[in-house]
Amino acid sequence: MQKNTDIVIGLQWGDEGKGKIVDLLLSQNNYDVVIRANGGNNAGHSIKINGKEFAVHSLPSGMFQKTINIIGPGCVVNANAIIKEISTLGNYIQGELIISDKCPLILKKHIDLDKQQEKEKGSSSIGTTLKGIGPAYADLKYRTAIFAGDLLDLDNLKNRFSYLTDIEYKNLEAELLEYKDLIGKYIKNIKPIIRNARSILIEGAQATMLDNLYGSYPYVTSSSTIVTGLLMGSGLNHLNVNRVYGVTKLYSTRVGNGPFVTEMDKELSKIVRNLGNEIGVSTGRERRCGWIDLVQLKEAIDLNGVTDLCLIKSDVLDSFEEIKLCISYERNGEDFNYIPYSLKDIKPVYLIKEGWKEKTYQKVFKTEDEIPENLKNILKVIVNNLGVRITYLSTGPGREETTYL
Repeated sequence: MQKNTDIVIGLQWGDEGKGKIVDLLLSQNNYDVVIRANGGNNAGHSIKINGKEFAVHSLPSGMFQKTINIIGPGCVVNANAIIKEISTLGNYIQGELIISDKCPLILKKHIDLDKQQEKEKGSSSIGTTLKGIGPAYADLKYRTAIFAGDLLDLDNLKNRFSYLTDIEYKNLEAELLEYKDLIGKYIKNIKPIIRNARSILIEGAQATMLDNLYGSYPYVTSSSTIVTGLLMGSGLNHLNVNRVYGVTKLYSTRVGNGPFVTEMDKELSKIVRNLGNEIGVSTGRERRCGWIDLVQLKEAIDLNGVTDLCLIKSDVLDSFEEIKLCISYERNGEDFNYIPYSLKDIKPVYLIKEGWKEKTYQKVFKTEDEIPENLKNILKVIVNNLGVRITYLSTGPGREETTYL
């Protein structure tokens, strides 16, 4: 079987810069197909092209390139959100869009239920995007999901929902007819396309620590965000995989509630947030900021089989006198280097390195020797702890503001 598939995956809690890396790889490689394989319009990828910044939520980041872009069966689909995004991007769209007929649909009831559940949880709320993602995936597990493919054969659907009253089914049918008008022309069986593709790029949404099994449960998303989940959500398998690009910042961020071992104090977090413009693309919420956590990243790399590390936003820390790197955890006097089941009373153990105190924003290094010595020392610590080479060092949002190492 041909190893024709590369994967871009987030290694932290999302917002690492996966969209930029997808766009960069597309500009360097002639991929036939780009696949979004998990999540819904709760994702938010920022891409900067020719000085203009774009935010995509449902559409694959390859829509800006002349390639086939698939919303894979691992995604849940909000028809209105997709059409709104297409309209917003307008003439900047160059790629062809295909929605897998196996994608579960997000219905109005899912959004209402999401809002209701979060409200009822009060102070124990997860911090979802309130876009119906969780309830839509739940219906899949309950075996009551409605798929994109059902929009093309609504007569057959009535048999599956014979338990609904006439009024309930008429309301459902009216909603589905609306969605058919919006996205029906994009819905196809994707198997012939991926079988005939010469090269494929899979784009992960959210990130490893939001995986609904291996993430910081229950403060996670509702889909599988790791490589095995992306393969299932794209219709591919492990024998197709060539390279796995893991994306991480030189610090950490997360949106919403949940444990965050290396979280900075409020004052320092605010400084990093301002320097890095750490505001959620999908939610507009301020991101919590922390130091880089090499224990967490090592676990993410092991889970995903990462072959190449993409280090983002190192320039945000240009002015820092010292940089902290979490190299192990400590609890009750015991040091260890894995993520335990419970993070209660866990404290980070930091290696403190001197900052490089030199402007690197938008700077592209032609050779490794041009990288500031103290930054080079920090990169060596990261590589030695994680056991994966750094392939890309990003010092700005633009495609061209990237050093290949």
